[in-house]
Amino acid sequence: MYLKSIISAGALLALGACATLTGGEEDAPAPAFNAAACVEKDFVIYFDENSSELTEEARRIIDLQARDIRGCTIESVRIIGLSDQEEGNAESSRELSVRRAEVLAEYLATRASWPRSRFELLATGARGATTAEGLDVPVRNRARIIATSRAP
Repeated sequence: MYLKSIISAGALLALGACATLTGGEEDAPAPAFNAAACVEKDFVIYFDENSSELTEEARRIIDLQARDIRGCTIESVRIIGLSDQEEGNAESSRELSVRRAEVLAEYLATRASWPRSRFELLATGARGATTAEGLDVPVRNRARIIATSRAP
């Protein structure tokens, strides 16, 4: 009986020591390096209408994505700026797309220390700003980031 109690107590302590955060917590410590996490990350960052300024939510998402692959070697980062800016013309919409891509590249290079030489910036402007049903509606106040990494 005494031996069962000691084994049970040991098992509970072991399980408690193994408890981890579920991920996504902003104040969570950086996870230990995990080579299996060194894969392609493909995520979208949304902007306020007619803006290239990162929102707090956008910063949080970027920080969490970058934290997941911390320690990996960044091979390439493709940032595709999009816009469906209604004001102005096609050129101003393209310029907004460019600014969005540049803001994201600067943030990732500075905050996540991703090598700027690995970045490819693209901007589409309002070109192709339609829904799957073919409706021309605002759906592109965003940018897409595709980061490819490998284990060092």
